[in-house]
Amino acid sequence: MKESEVTTIPEFKNDATSEQELTYSYPVHWFRGTIFQILVVGGVFFCAPGMYNALSSLGAGGLATPWYANATAAAGYVFMAFFCLIGGIIVGKIGVKAALLISSTGDIIYAGSLYLNSKNGTQWFLMFGSIISGCTDGLMYTVEGPVITSYPEPHRRGRMLALWVFMRNAAPVIGGAIIFGLNSSLDSSGGVSLETYLVIIGIMCAGPFIATLLSHPENVQRKDGVKIRMRKVGWRQTFNEWYQVVCSANILLLCPLFFTSWFYGSYIGTLQTQYMNVRTRALCAFTIPWGDIAGGFLIGYFLDNQRMSIKQRARWSWIGLMILNLALWTWTAIVTKQLEDEQPVIDWTSGGLFGKTFILFVLFDLATMATQISLYWIISQMSDDFIALSYMTGTLRGVECAGQAVAYGIKSSNTTDWLSIGMNVGLIIFSLPFAWIVIRKIGVVEFEKISFSHFAHEEKTADEKSIDEKEPA
Repeated sequence: MKESEVTTIPEFKNDATSEQELTYSYPVHWFRGTIFQILVVGGVFFCAPGMYNALSSLGAGGLATPWYANATAAAGYVFMAFFCLIGGIIVGKIGVKAALLISSTGDIIYAGSLYLNSKNGTQWFLMFGSIISGCTDGLMYTVEGPVITSYPEPHRRGRMLALWVFMRNAAPVIGGAIIFGLNSSLDSSGGVSLETYLVIIGIMCAGPFIATLLSHPENVQRKDGVKIRMRKVGWRQTFNEWYQVVCSANILLLCPLFFTSWFYGSYIGTLQTQYMNVRTRALCAFTIPWGDIAGGFLIGYFLDNQRMSIKQRARWSWIGLMILNLALWTWTAIVTKQLEDEQPVIDWTSGGLFGKTFILFVLFDLATMATQISLYWIISQMSDDFIALSYMTGTLRGVECAGQAVAYGIKSSNTTDWLSIGMNVGLIIFSLPFAWIVIRKIGVVEFEKISFSHFAHEEKTADEKSIDEKEPA
């Protein structure tokens, strides 16, 4: 077999015994256990992209107008998409811990650029900060993806994904509480206070220190006793494997759904900036992330429900989420028409109008995070190879970021709201038949699990050689 050839190992995803066997527990040290690794990755995300998300939940990064902020966000997502796609290669060369450490620094620069732009109107640095943030966040997504999908034991992978969601969204909740406390007296439209950015920057600076606590894959201890291996290969083989993984049929069929999964964010953020005053935007920054947390735990426990077959979990979760997303966009169209007719400045005392928009924003976060978790869960069914998973999850986030770049590019100027609504609905409907081709395979037929069997053969040969050398003549 050629060194770069990828083979697939059939895995019967619908047999109950494979998950039942994983309930036997091996002793693990807490520092090397999978829960602690998820907490570390979640802690880094809490400090870096999480606090970035807290600022983003204000709409336009907390600035007074959304247009230039949306333009810089679009540029950042372009670079983020690129680094998501190639990040798996970088992770394979420099290691998981080093990649996580580097990736935890870029959002600090971006938050500083928001501060300077709000204080002095320094726009060039805002664009620079957004690009640097995009590069490092793209690398982070290719680190956290394989960690959260390959480190946890299969029978509790859904709950570990839910824990990761809780950690990453605790940042917008806590950050939002800080933002709300610092801005609750601002009942006019405009930008947030400068102290807001300084507090957020201080929290972000803890991220690089937390990153040093992550264990290398070889040192992780799982309760099922399975070892996680991170392969070291040459550049030619690396690019060959990367190409064959990201161009596999199942990944390509899921790409339309990847592209649309976060497409909504630019429009919702722009609505907040256009129609809500500062203190109401700050309240949204504090409360809306609870929708993400609820969505993560609901879908996580559903996907780990042993009373249903994997086939049922995959199909019902996907069908339910797609119906929910389309229903939310119908609601959005109704709310948008009312906002355009009335042109209000919404305060939390605005009664029914505030309730309609606020609940809509919460449900959007719930549905989007539940969709995100289900996509990671689907990918976790496709491989147990750490490097292959880094390529897959990098592709997932890369295509998502490409969608976000397009979405923020559309809202970088005062385009009609109906363009964003129409594109979101159209993209969801377009992605359905392609995603269904993959979803219907889970738990029904032998779902091809991507692996690099030549590595396993070489590793086995090396182990046998080592044993022979140790045996006395």
